[in-house]
Amino acid sequence: MLILFAAVAAHAPTLQPAFEPMAFLVGHCWEGKFQGGEIDKHCFESVYDGQHIRDRHEVTGGKGVYRGETIYSREGQGVSYTYWNSLGGVSRGSMKPDGDKLDFGEEKYRGPDGKEAGIGTHWQRKGDDAYEAVTSSVEMPSMNRTVVYRRVDADGAK
Repeated sequence: MLILFAAVAAHAPTLQPAFEPMAFLVGHCWEGKFQGGEIDKHCFESVYDGQHIRDRHEVTGGKGVYRGETIYSREGQGVSYTYWNSLGGVSRGSMKPDGDKLDFGEEKYRGPDGKEAGIGTHWQRKGDDAYEAVTSSVEMPSMNRTVVYRRVDADGAK
């Protein structure tokens, strides 16, 4: 049993202290269902020995597959991120922990057409196997939603 514990501990991601509020996400995939029935799946991993966190996501069940990737990085004592999507858009923002919430403030999204929009988001942890994401945007009303994400295996099994 001790050998098994040592093997598991050896593979546990070591993260920068600024990432501790996000640690429950790392090494897992999470699925949420949008109001229109689309499934949004996020998979988080430690990058470069915990120096960064990568979140790759894919939305299926709509008119096509939409993909995006976020890299979270430590900046000073805080966390900043850059998000790229399959449409050619890019977002930049920062994350601050607030109790059991991850507050992403208002990120600045620039679409492939050059238009910019502010998108406000926060995630609230709901135990060990779920979190709730609340997103809002005046400029992009299609982003206004609340979605509960549940932990799943990488292949989608819960």
